[in-house]
Amino acid sequence: MLLYKNAMRLYQNTNNADKTEAMGRKVLSFDGDDPEALVIVAEVIAERTRDSDIDKEQRFGEATNMAQKATQTIETDVQVPAGTPQDKIDAYKSMIKSQAYSIIGTIDFKKENYPSAEQNLQKSIDAYPAEPDKVVVLRLALTLDKEQKYPEALKVANRAVELTQDNTPIGTPARHERDRLQQLTGGAAPAQPQTPPKN
Repeated sequence: MLLYKNAMRLYQNTNNADKTEAMGRKVLSFDGDDPEALVIVAEVIAERTRDSDIDKEQRFGEATNMAQKATQTIETDVQVPAGTPQDKIDAYKSMIKSQAYSIIGTIDFKKENYPSAEQNLQKSIDAYPAEPDKVVVLRLALTLDKEQKYPEALKVANRAVELTQDNTPIGTPARHERDRLQQLTGGAAPAQPQTPPKN
């Protein structure tokens, strides 16, 4: 099983989605509760499912179930090398949990279930506040925008801009979203005490 797990990570690092999913499913055939494999397979399914897919609902359902299962099994089924320091284990668990909620939130967003998307994307950020995923932050801004919560959306969009470089795949849409929201809210972000970024 370790071989499949290593192969899954290697394929994930080279963005080979088909092979990543295949190896992840192999891992799950040995241990259906493995939180890392659950999250990785769920992510591949969520990101690759298109609106035009006939089995879209089925695929989204499977990915959501896997991600939800990962949030539970992360407490019981984490396999780490003996002697791993507790803070490393906690960080790993937080990261997996954050990914799981990000997947559920992304699927909610794609299904236009914005209140649920807002909740799960926020949970994703809260699970691993040390290093928020900039894609999740931008997606949360877009979700709040869809819910017409413009001042809150602008705050989150500003955060997405802080986390990204200009002219990057996430940085550019983050800046577009911020500019759009500034126009909608009539200018700058609402004056609020700036919380310094956590190191």
